[in-house]
Amino acid sequence: MNSWPQIILVNGPSSAGKTTLCRALQAAIEHPYLCLGFDDFIFFSAPRYYRGADTPHQRQRDVLTAEGVQLLTTSAPGEPVAVTARFGPVFRRLIDAMAPAVRTLVEGGNAVIFDHVLHDAAMAESCARAFAGLDVFTVGVTCALEVLEERERKRGDRVIGRARGLVDVVHRFRDPDVWVDTGAEEAPGCVAQILATLEGRSARSVSGC
Repeated sequence: MNSWPQIILVNGPSSAGKTTLCRALQAAIEHPYLCLGFDDFIFFSAPRYYRGADTPHQRQRDVLTAEGVQLLTTSAPGEPVAVTARFGPVFRRLIDAMAPAVRTLVEGGNAVIFDHVLHDAAMAESCARAFAGLDVFTVGVTCALEVLEERERKRGDRVIGRARGLVDVVHRFRDPDVWVDTGAEEAPGCVAQILATLEGRSARSVSGC
């Protein structure tokens, strides 16, 4: 391959296996990519701002989680539980700084695999602004809802209903260069799909298409 994108943006819902996929992709590519994720930024903050958000049920809510994140049930009674994140000013400032921080790394000569969850249009717009003029390759991660919810229950560090609340949201804001289904394929198969698309992209670039 003659050129590598400066940023590989990997976007998908909670519990889709993005972190595993990104690490497998990083290992498979000889080019020295950094691997950075939405959760890495969130965990820079003091735990008091996301207290309970890393458990199956966020029962601990107070003025501090209101500044950070509160996970709220948005489904009607009797329906399957769907949960949406409400970000307060502490977390919104942090979220707004994510994409610009990735750009700073790129401007320092680092290529980045960015494991993201586009919760809303503001996050997508932040990426569009911060990454303007850069070579960005996007990966859309999908997974059947029943698989997401089973993983969510097993992992124990996500509020139940988070996957359902995100699955129909994260891909509304931009079309990816390649789709991978982490419910149908293990990480190596998804990595192979991504690399094949990158190879095709490079070939088109070389031929001038």
